[in-house]
Amino acid sequence: MRALAEVRDDPLTDDGLLLRRPRPSDAALVHRGTHDPLVREFLQAVIPHRDEAAAERWLAEIPPMLWQTGRAAYFALEATGGASGDEVGEATAQAPGEDVGAEAGRAIGWGELVNLDPEQDSAEIAVWLLPEHRRLRTAKSAMRLVCRFGFERIGLRRIDAFAAADNMPSQLTGAAIGFRRAGYLPALFRSSRTQRLHDAVYATLVPEDLC
Repeated sequence: MRALAEVRDDPLTDDGLLLRRPRPSDAALVHRGTHDPLVREFLQAVIPHRDEAAAERWLAEIPPMLWQTGRAAYFALEATGGASGDEVGEATAQAPGEDVGAEAGRAIGWGELVNLDPEQDSAEIAVWLLPEHRRLRTAKSAMRLVCRFGFERIGLRRIDAFAAADNMPSQLTGAAIGFRRAGYLPALFRSSRTQRLHDAVYATLVPEDLC
């Protein structure tokens, strides 16, 4: 496993998405995402930024510091145009009349590799998309890109995912790119929005299974 500060960080692309390090200009994305009800319900420790200026300051300071110290890798997911289709329920449906190509060049989602463990060559993944981009194809590309970065650039041998038991779209997305269910953990994490405890489905991915 390589130290983050030594890892190549040039962008990766996959099926209409580009994965890159976040920039202060992604403030609108981060502001929207940290106020989104589903992001706050199914991820813990999500603190909503007061406004875009606060998000911009956070982006200028925190992700570079975490990267440099090897504590976490944060990513913005940018549309390149061309992805579409494969709805998975209401939470991942395409907005009526949405023109995906018109979004090209805009950040539409966020990815993280956290809890990096050099002894086990492992990390934990988290990904979210803006509501209008929650389609299975886009979600698969987003999750696949973060995993590819972990395996190809950092040298991870395992990536773990913890999805709320009642967040079926997240579980389906992981299974679609090769994650295998490894356990069920009651009352694992607390919602950032309601403080309700969620049971979690634990799944793992190794490089050979990524698809």
